[in-house]
Amino acid sequence: MLANEKKKLTIRVDARLIEQAKAYAEEHNTSISQLVEVYLLELNRVKKTDSPTPILDELTGILPEEANIEDYYDYLMEKYTGGK
Repeated sequence: MLANEKKKLTIRVDARLIEQAKAYAEEHNTSISQLVEVYLLELNRVKKTDSPTPILDELTGILPEEANIEDYYDYLMEKYTGGK
């Protein structure tokens, strides 16, 4: 099978859940198929990391080691008050 080849999948889901999914998809300008595909891709990504906190893992290391809470407060003061 080619990497981008799409195949049809038939599943059985509670009727109310289908209606909720349709409404959600419409509100987010997508399709139920796309929602399911993204969900399945995410399952695969999480499985590969075997981490209970994959989002935290992605954020780890963004700040320099010497960063501290006082630096953050100083940054906020400068940003929102101009350093006053």
